Amino acid sequence: MKKILFIILSLALFTSCERKIDEFKASANGLDFSKFVSVGNSLTAGYADGALYLSGQENSIPNIMAKQFQTVGGGEFKQPLIGTEDGVGFQPIPGGIYCYTKRVLKLVPDKDCAGNPVGTVSLKPDFVSTPDQATLLGQLFTPPTVTGPYNNMGVPGATVQTLFAPGYGSSQGNPYFTRFASSPMATILHDAVVQQPSFFYLWIGNNDVLASALAGTDALLTPLPVFTQFYNMAVDSLLASGKSPKGIIATIPDVTAIPFFTTISKQLPYNSVVLDTTQAAGLTLLYGMYGHPDIKWHVGQNPFVYIRTDGTWAQMQAGDLFLLTLPTDSIKCKGMGVGDAVALKPYPIPGKYVLDKSEQYNIQERVAQFNAVISQTAANKNLALADMNGYLKQFASGMVFDGIKMSTTFVTGGMFSTDGVHLNPRGNCVAANFFIQAINEKYKSNIPQANVTNYPGLVFP
Repeated sequence: MKKILFIILSLALFTSCERKIDEFKASANGLDFSKFVSVGNSLTAGYADGALYLSGQENSIPNIMAKQFQTVGGGEFKQPLIGTEDGVGFQPIPGGIYCYTKRVLKLVPDKDCAGNPVGTVSLKPDFVSTPDQATLLGQLFTPPTVTGPYNNMGVPGATVQTLFAPGYGSSQGNPYFTRFASSPMATILHDAVVQQPSFFYLWIGNNDVLASALAGTDALLTPLPVFTQFYNMAVDSLLASGKSPKGIIATIPDVTAIPFFTTISKQLPYNSVVLDTTQAAGLTLLYGMYGHPDIKWHVGQNPFVYIRTDGTWAQMQAGDLFLLTLPTDSIKCKGMGVGDAVALKPYPIPGKYVLDKSEQYNIQERVAQFNAVISQTAANKNLALADMNGYLKQFASGMVFDGIKMSTTFVTGGMFSTDGVHLNPRGNCVAANFFIQAINEKYKSNIPQANVTNYPGLVFP
């Protein structure tokens, strides 16, 4: 009898435990996601691999979030989809713009300094196809494949100020907004708030520091008072949109921690110039002849020489960072950072390829100041806050999501796209889950997170 009673109790306990394991009930807890509107820059738009392309947009952070919101009553989420999978990136040039496709990983034959193949290959990001300017320009300025208004108001290149800039897409030359602005003089924020969002997402401020860092300088940072004024104006405008919406805002990452700024320096030490006695003496004399007697060369390892933002020359120090755009072939074959052997003159590395420790400090300090504004705004306005700066730092040594280890390491880390700045679809899914986690914590909702394994990382050849 005791044995039978024990079996019955054991079965009851087992059944009870099983019920609790499966008891996940999705709940909005009063949140209204029927009109979810996101505002931001390229990280919001789904820009990746150096371009805007269809599947990148389809796997954007807010679109992934919107799919999860639909499990608790969320509505349609429309994006200004571009009609090309090869993508379109652009950069201004005198008299117009130059376009290019997205980058993909390719096995590229290695060559010596004479341009001859050496029999090995390297895995490198490369354009998916040869740029046809007429075709790419046509795709860039072709209206989206779906009609608006658009729930995703992410515009690559946007800063906190340009959210308010009339004609940002036309007169101020951002073709990405030209594609889907409601009118030639529309502003990003106007086209967002006029939709009267029931729930909003605002992730802005990255370009207020990133644009400067990408140029290898700290001279282009948005001033703190300007950021504070416009950031609070943006949040107030979204809150006053007419439906008393709830929302989530996010801190901006320390841009110097992303692969664009860390990859080359891990492969090429700052003091990779190895000299013998004759070479050291010759370079010291050469630099003195060209007006730089303060730069001394020694036997053994020496730092590369670069041009500071103020135009002065200096030798690099431990902790200075090379940008991913550094032309390493010029280092290897032309003497960049040391001297031009053909012209017999010094050959410093242009400053746009180096972010030195002083510049990093100033950029990190500005990021901290901006994030203090964002955090205080979340507290003052009773909004959810996603600490994306803190989350990204956790990935430096790697983290596991849904059985997949991910880190900030370029290519092999599984998070970033081939441009070293923007996340790939799998990285976007992780970011979306962080946003959802913050929403659940703030509003006591129970929105299910997306499955990371459902989203692709980088595609290897």
